[in-house]
Amino acid sequence: MLRLELITKDNIDIAIKIENKIFPLYNAKNNYYDSLENDRVNFFLVYDNDIIVGISGVYSYKEDHDNAWLGFFGIKEEYRNKKYGKKTLLLSEEYAKKLNFKFMRLLTDKFDNDYAIEFYERNGYTFEDYDSDLEPLKEKFKVVIGSKALGDIEPDKWDNRFINLSKQTIKQQY
Repeated sequence: MLRLELITKDNIDIAIKIENKIFPLYNAKNNYYDSLENDRVNFFLVYDNDIIVGISGVYSYKEDHDNAWLGFFGIKEEYRNKKYGKKTLLLSEEYAKKLNFKFMRLLTDKFDNDYAIEFYERNGYTFEDYDSDLEPLKEKFKVVIGSKALGDIEPDKWDNRFINLSKQTIKQQY
């Protein structure tokens, strides 16, 4: 049975190893440690019975009460194409619904990431380019934002509202 287990100080080292395996070019360590002290940021290990198959996260911005964001979502390579991604995405969305969010958002880089974007589109997400003039790194990364309704109201376009992607990018560096 698939389940989400909150990342805590007791399992954070395991989570970091799993994240590094799934996303070798990124480092979620600082995000995970920040989540231990911030109730708007929750990261999870994804278990199928006693086997860790992936990671996921749901976070929000303090001033934005309608949108939950999917963060560091990934399935270990040996468990891909076995419906774990879809089931984990649904569990993450259900978690966001329980917290009364109206919409789920995510961001991803368009560089060599067509498979992930297609996966999200198959699961109800629509995408728009993100190129806020306030982002210092906007020329370096070609980012898209995915959006999905968690209820009956369709989400508005993100429309380049500033999310400080540059700060997050620096936080994720090794």
